[in-house]
Amino acid sequence: MLEFLILYVNADLENSKQLAKGLDLPSDVHFSFTDSGIEALSFVTENKVKLIILSEHLAHKMRGSEVCGLLLSKPNTASIPIIFFSDEDEAFPSCTNIVKRLSLRPETLELQTQIIDTYRHCQNQNELQKEKNLTLSIVNRIHSPIFITNSQTITFANQYFLDFFGLNSLSDFALHYQEIQDLFVLSPDQKDFSLLEWIKELLTSTEEQKIIMQNKDLVQIHLKIRGELLEHSNEYLIITQDITSEERHAKEIEDLYNIDPLTKLPNRLKLIKDLDTYDELALAILDIDSFKVINDFYGHLIGDFVIRQVAQRIRNYISHENLVLYRLPSDSFAVVNNKHIEKEYFEIIIISLIQIISKAPFIYRGSSEEIELFANITGGIVFEKESAMAHADLALREAKSSHQDYIIYHDGMRQEIAYKNNMEWVQKIKTAIARDKVIPYFQPIINNHSKKTEKYECLVRLIDEQGEVISPFHFLEIAKQSRLYESITKVMIKKSFQAFSTNDYEFSINLSIEDITDYNLLGYIKNMLNIYPLAERVCFEILETEKIENYQVIANFVSEVRELGCKVSIDDFGSGYSNFSHLLNLNFDYLKIDATLIKDIHIDKHKQIIVKTIVTFAKELGIKTIGEFVESKEVYAFVTQMGIDYSQGYYFSPPAAMIT
Repeated sequence: MLEFLILYVNADLENSKQLAKGLDLPSDVHFSFTDSGIEALSFVTENKVKLIILSEHLAHKMRGSEVCGLLLSKPNTASIPIIFFSDEDEAFPSCTNIVKRLSLRPETLELQTQIIDTYRHCQNQNELQKEKNLTLSIVNRIHSPIFITNSQTITFANQYFLDFFGLNSLSDFALHYQEIQDLFVLSPDQKDFSLLEWIKELLTSTEEQKIIMQNKDLVQIHLKIRGELLEHSNEYLIITQDITSEERHAKEIEDLYNIDPLTKLPNRLKLIKDLDTYDELALAILDIDSFKVINDFYGHLIGDFVIRQVAQRIRNYISHENLVLYRLPSDSFAVVNNKHIEKEYFEIIIISLIQIISKAPFIYRGSSEEIELFANITGGIVFEKESAMAHADLALREAKSSHQDYIIYHDGMRQEIAYKNNMEWVQKIKTAIARDKVIPYFQPIINNHSKKTEKYECLVRLIDEQGEVISPFHFLEIAKQSRLYESITKVMIKKSFQAFSTNDYEFSINLSIEDITDYNLLGYIKNMLNIYPLAERVCFEILETEKIENYQVIANFVSEVRELGCKVSIDDFGSGYSNFSHLLNLNFDYLKIDATLIKDIHIDKHKQIIVKTIVTFAKELGIKTIGEFVESKEVYAFVTQMGIDYSQGYYFSPPAAMIT
């Protein structure tokens, strides 16, 4: 520990030493003595003196006031406290804050008080300086800007702040920046930015604030920021946290979602987000014709080349327009204008794009070959924000089917396309019935206790003229609307009875409310049972639906088919219109729990609660339960654990044309 060193400058050295001995001072207070002003000045320069006791009368022709003036004039000695002895009424106006004036012959106690007060003051200053140095060391180690400002100037900045903004000290600030606002990257709507108002808002805000700062080299850092008003001051401490890497990572993730990696264009997801922000719009979806042929014939490398080249041609052409280009899935692009634009002018732009892409070939130059390719594009245009994507796509599909370069969507188009589509399906269904191409597919139902296949569900399929197997999702509703549904149901009953007449499995056939209310159906079932006596092995599954209004009709049907010896099941139970009273009023043998409740049941607590309630209630009534859409080992294990009697789903087998 350094001693508290006092320099005693007096012409009478012996008297001074004697006086010093009589003082009751702390042990770490050390005196040095001299009678020479010149020697005193040299001593102070070479030693860390904490206090000078100086007499006016010195040896070597130098007065104490002259020594005092020299000490106070030098930066490295000006702050050292001086106790000045003088019997003259002299004043030092410029030195009154640090010079202590006593009489030439002070009492020992008075001098001791002065020395101890000065000693304590110096100790306090040392402690404060240590704390200041420690705080400054910590603040300078923080890798983020920290500064103090009165909103007009910056009065303190840590080392990171100085390094980032290229300053040796705060005095260099004016060399590179005109005002504090120049440090911030402001958005266009912050043109009237007020630093003081922003700081006040920062102090009162409960939400996390973020801002971007930028140095003279245009390097940016993203910061979380908070401020505090310093006590007894009009200055503000601004503390930041550098989140540049986090923001960069977030931007990279956002780009993964919003940027197409092949063309670097914004993708469909970004387009959907942007459409929500537009007040008005013109949209064109452009699709490359027969792109699959290019991909299949030349390969994906050249296919990707064509996609990039088409994107580049569109981008080059629209660069001078107020248009934005997006890459849609596969081989499609979207061109969007979100400002007011004349419809005719936008149409001309799209026509020009189609011609530019179609007329000039794309030249692919490989290491050993050069390939010349042509690509045509077709467009669908819409000039309204409501359902813009869907309507532009409708216009595109209509343009392709009618072999036009483009079509502009209009209100009647949806009905026209739907009507045309329905007519095509009606013809497909009629052809399939006439050519005996309505067939059952069979999916096994597993006993969860024995782990064996005990039953099959019969599911309708349609085989079109190209031999493609079509699921009922595409044609059943159209069949109902076109009075073809009854024929499909009867074909399914007949072919299912035939298929199971040669084995011992139970089987189920789906019936809708339209089937049950058809008074001819029950008679047809009776006739089939006379030909194929399979009543004890057939189960009719009734779809639970909101269309069911008169449960007495269902109750009558259930009663009659059960009298024939058949079983009855309620299908899709829990699909949004479940009523447990149905189970009490209708005498069902099986309850098939809806697929939406079984899917992901092993990780969904809400589904588990609902299914557990259904299973418990069914057991109380003696009704067997079947879980459909069992797609994985985990789901199957959970379904079995919950006490469901049977399972059905792709985990065991998809529907197949043969009974295995």
